[in-house]
Amino acid sequence: MSSNATTVGGADIFEKWAPKREKIAYALIALGVALAAIPIVNVALYGWQSILFFVWGTALSLSALLAGGIYLTSAPAPTLREEADRLRITLLIVLGLLGLLTALLGLALPFASPPFSMTDYRDIFAGGIRKWRERDNARALTWCGIALMGGLAIMFVGLIQARAFERTRPGLRRLMYGYNAVLSSLLLVLIFILLNLLPYAGVWPFSYANESLDFTRTGLHTLRQATKNALTELKQPVKVYALGSSNDPIMKDIKDMLDRCHAINPQQFRWEQLSRDRNSTDLRELMTKHKIPDAEGILVVYGTDPNTTTDFIRYNDLFEIPSNRQGGNARYNFKGENALLNSLIYLSAEKKRANVYFTQGSGELSYTDHATNRVDSGMGQLIDDLGRVNYQTHELKVAVDTDKIPEDADILVVARPMQPLPAKFLKALRDYLHGTGRKDNKKGKLVVLFDVVTETDKGKMVRTGLEDVVMEYGVRVNDNQLLDLDPDSDYLLLKGIADTRSNNPIAKAFANETAGTLSLFRFYKARSLEASKANPPGMPPSGGADNLVITLPRQPILPQTDLNAGGSALIEAMRRDPQKIMQRISRTPLPLAMTVAEGKTAAPFPGHEFQAKEGQPRLVVFGDASWISNALLQPSSNNFNLFVSCLSWLVERSDIGARVPPTQHDVYVLKAPPRSGLRLLFLPGSLMLLGVFALGLGVWVVRRR
Repeated sequence: MSSNATTVGGADIFEKWAPKREKIAYALIALGVALAAIPIVNVALYGWQSILFFVWGTALSLSALLAGGIYLTSAPAPTLREEADRLRITLLIVLGLLGLLTALLGLALPFASPPFSMTDYRDIFAGGIRKWRERDNARALTWCGIALMGGLAIMFVGLIQARAFERTRPGLRRLMYGYNAVLSSLLLVLIFILLNLLPYAGVWPFSYANESLDFTRTGLHTLRQATKNALTELKQPVKVYALGSSNDPIMKDIKDMLDRCHAINPQQFRWEQLSRDRNSTDLRELMTKHKIPDAEGILVVYGTDPNTTTDFIRYNDLFEIPSNRQGGNARYNFKGENALLNSLIYLSAEKKRANVYFTQGSGELSYTDHATNRVDSGMGQLIDDLGRVNYQTHELKVAVDTDKIPEDADILVVARPMQPLPAKFLKALRDYLHGTGRKDNKKGKLVVLFDVVTETDKGKMVRTGLEDVVMEYGVRVNDNQLLDLDPDSDYLLLKGIADTRSNNPIAKAFANETAGTLSLFRFYKARSLEASKANPPGMPPSGGADNLVITLPRQPILPQTDLNAGGSALIEAMRRDPQKIMQRISRTPLPLAMTVAEGKTAAPFPGHEFQAKEGQPRLVVFGDASWISNALLQPSSNNFNLFVSCLSWLVERSDIGARVPPTQHDVYVLKAPPRSGLRLLFLPGSLMLLGVFALGLGVWVVRRR
């Protein structure tokens, strides 16, 4: 008996079962009959639409039946040891066949499609990582993996039985060693494949391996979050043509950017470079087909032929030369990423710009004022900038008899009304939000920016009527003024950050915890918000309101309800009696902005916020309006990014997050002395050849000694 034979209680288990050869044979036959249920049930349920599984089940059944029949009809071995060895070999063959057939099924499934399988595995595998992650497809892929790995495991268990014949039977020894080598190699290959696929699948913690590291000062090789969102959510294939010479430094930046875009979504985003020198014929055909006005720039083709739309980005719109250049080196700002993002959003919206209406007539921030000498003067700079990011802005004059919101209004913005709004307009606003009287009952979207506006000499907050409107959607605007008690800052100037606990896409985009940075937003004379506890009948639940921006944690913020008390006097009182004032300071960050999504489902229980589902975007409410005024919008690009992201979220565009600023590039020119070109060209090569000759000479001398 081999020393490594399987034993139970000191005896070989096969010797114990060898006398029961008939029972074992009938058990194999019963297994074959049971396995016959696979093809029978398959045909009964699906007909001949799953041939591959029918063949697999039939082969399994016949293998077990044939093994059982041969074992039953064969003559008994002369000795118990020989009978035990025959049983071992029978088990080896049965398990080897069952495992081999199952592993072959796992290998064949990726190439199967109807009628060979009910699921179109070929289409799933060709769809790439993004399609694999879909729930139904992931389940199908799991079954492929189970069939392959399970079959190999069954074969391994069967071939282990050959260890008893390592010294006596060379054929079985070679079979076992060869199988172990093949299995180990296959497992190693599968491990390497998984290690390369998991980072692209977004599985934590492997997702970190798919993030590029950019060590440049201005982030030259990093795509912004808004661009990543737009690329990830492409609904149609995109083909980008980079038109220009490869020697152009601008074209090098374009190619680098397009490579990073392709890495984000390789299935939907492709690009190609064409130049006059190398691709003159193709370039002429492309210019004729899409009526391109210039041979340099970027052509974006959205969709598939013949249903495609195009947008052409001119070469001069891809960069700018700063006027304050210093030194002898050339310098330019690359604007290609922002231009490409705007083009993708424009084409995905079928070349339609969302219409944003700003109300005027009740003391709101001025639509046309561009002055920057006052914090709360106007928002003309915002209006101009919105036109550059695919939004169409309009002015809506609100009068006493205004009883309808324009039909084409995708978003309505009310920025700091300083007096009560007309009753007819408030009714029209509610109808607009409910979709009453609108085409297809389309519900409107609203952005409300409250502010600290008090009645003259009364110290009471002006009630505009909007407070009740947003209350109906789960947001309460508090009658207070937030003061920053940090002695080193203006007590009316507040800094806010996106709430990292929020499930809203805007908050997630700006709460960039992965990079270890948080975008700061600047507010002036702000009020705090909170989720209301109850709602009138028929309104969305209060769980639909979510924090967007909050005050800085651990910042001493005082919610001042006595609006007659001056901030400077309060600061002076704090210095005299700091303990009394400190008792009134908020211990938790206060909401400065909230979003409302209709149909949003909250987390089932605390700690599982990731299971909350975002609903239909409806409202964005701020406790301050000065942050979009000309004075605060110009020095802080984050404020503009936040406002645009709110609009994009409401109209369900993907460009949510920080917009793409121009990236600064320096082109360094080597200052070589006159007539030194040939020396710079040939001297390095000559020195290398001299070094090789000297080394060879030294080796020759040493070996001659």
